Amino acid sequence: MRILIDNSNLFAGGGIQVAVSLLNDLKKIETLHEFIVLQPTGMKGKIEEISFDSKFTFVQIDEKVHLNILKRVSYSRKVEEKFRPDIIFTVFGPSYYKSKVPKIVGMAIPYLIYPDSPFFEKLGFKEKIKYRILSILKSRFFKKNSDALIFESEAARKIFTERFSYKKPTYTVNNTLNTIFLEKERWQSIDLPQDKFNILCLSANYPHKNLNIIPQVIEILKTKKPNFKFTFNISASAEDFPWAENKCENVNFLGHVPLEKIPDLYVKSDLLFFPTLLEVFSTTYLEALKMQVPIVTSDMPFSRDVCDNGAIYCKPTDPLEYAEAIICIFENSEIRHNLMTEQSKIIKKFATSEERTKKYLSIIEKTYNNANKK
Repeated sequence: MRILIDNSNLFAGGGIQVAVSLLNDLKKIETLHEFIVLQPTGMKGKIEEISFDSKFTFVQIDEKVHLNILKRVSYSRKVEEKFRPDIIFTVFGPSYYKSKVPKIVGMAIPYLIYPDSPFFEKLGFKEKIKYRILSILKSRFFKKNSDALIFESEAARKIFTERFSYKKPTYTVNNTLNTIFLEKERWQSIDLPQDKFNILCLSANYPHKNLNIIPQVIEILKTKKPNFKFTFNISASAEDFPWAENKCENVNFLGHVPLEKIPDLYVKSDLLFFPTLLEVFSTTYLEALKMQVPIVTSDMPFSRDVCDNGAIYCKPTDPLEYAEAIICIFENSEIRHNLMTEQSKIIKKFATSEERTKKYLSIIEKTYNNANKK
């Protein structure tokens, strides 16, 4: 079977990581399938194409084409016409055109799943209208241009299929840990002072990540526990935060942290602070579960879907609840122990990267076989 792996929608972040992991796993798995891989500019340097055998053909999208959606769609069609695949796997969609062969599409757009998130309460009228229009358009593309959808969480799958009356086959394939967390020999040390309670914020300052709540949490912590020595270690630059200059005493801006240093960052952290308002599935949760770092996070369906009893949940926009949860973990060793015990159980429920890739292949094969029975 000739499979077109369409990475054309990917620009940065988690989507790129999933695509890289998928390709590296496919390289190791014995299969008779042939793969045509449509690569965006963001994948440059992420994989060693020369290390792949003749089963793989890589097609690079020019940057100018990639940035223009109409040109990107036109180019994708031409690639499909040239290589004539038997099936297409769009790693993350939507796909913006209907293909002549079966197409499986990954769905990971959180605003389609959680339109009632507190994130939208923070937006102005024009921004709300923009998201409303995007929701209508993208949901239609998912419905019209896919023959099956793959979701990263069961909660997302159920909500999407009910909300948009999606009747075609759907599957859940959870995201997985990066292999770096399983390969200690690759870990690199990071310099993190250990004389304070280290609170980790592993996130860029995107609006939906809700990190601008941190100054309020800091003020409450200082009021409630004047002698509490703590530091929020944030994996972003001070320039990304308008309040940075006033909070330097309790905030350490780490900037970009290389992948090889992230495991050690968890080892040296006492707590993960993750007040996000909008996700489908965040691997940050898996990382904290694996490294047994207590989690304080927003009480949202996506967080409970992953963390279960391995986290303390707070009202998403309430700095007081977050502060009290942090104090609770700091002061109560029994709660810390119970959380870590639960985390060691929960992480076992999630597959490895290679197991995820095998699930993808199984869905691809099933979709192809079903299409050819008709």
